[in-house]
Amino acid sequence: MTSVEILSFSDHRVGAVLSEKAAVRQLQDDLLNERLVQQQQLTLLGPQQSDPEKQLISKPDPELARNMLNWHIYLGAIGLILAFLLAGWLVNYGPMFTQANPYLTFIALLSPGLFLGLFASGLVSLRPDKDPFNQAALSKVAQGKWLLIICANNEAHRAKLMSFFRKNNQINLLN
Repeated sequence: MTSVEILSFSDHRVGAVLSEKAAVRQLQDDLLNERLVQQQQLTLLGPQQSDPEKQLISKPDPELARNMLNWHIYLGAIGLILAFLLAGWLVNYGPMFTQANPYLTFIALLSPGLFLGLFASGLVSLRPDKDPFNQAALSKVAQGKWLLIICANNEAHRAKLMSFFRKNNQINLLN
């Protein structure tokens, strides 16, 4: 009986980890024969590959770019608003030099507010290669395991794949 560990996090990918290449090929054939996936949705990673990170990080995704842009706009605006509020408070209630020169106070605080907001958005939105699925997949490949990554179309397709793994009597779910 072949045991497989299923990597399935909150994104659209499902990973099947097996110890032998023949078992991965058999699983790949089973998935294709059941018509659950198409060949383009499958990615095979093995321990002999020199750079598995390049296969894990997909081509530029418009969703990723939109997500990054949204975070930069959102947190940049929050940084500006907070800096504007702080500058207004300083002009009204702060030390005398901030009350005497309100324009300079606003200019001096708005630029760091924008910078800190954009910096925070960079921390939140960058490094898609550091997501939990990629880290778990690279860990399994480093342990000498074979990994079949299935890119599901949507959540319903992902659920159908998970039910296939659960009902398949040759597969023992470890995760």
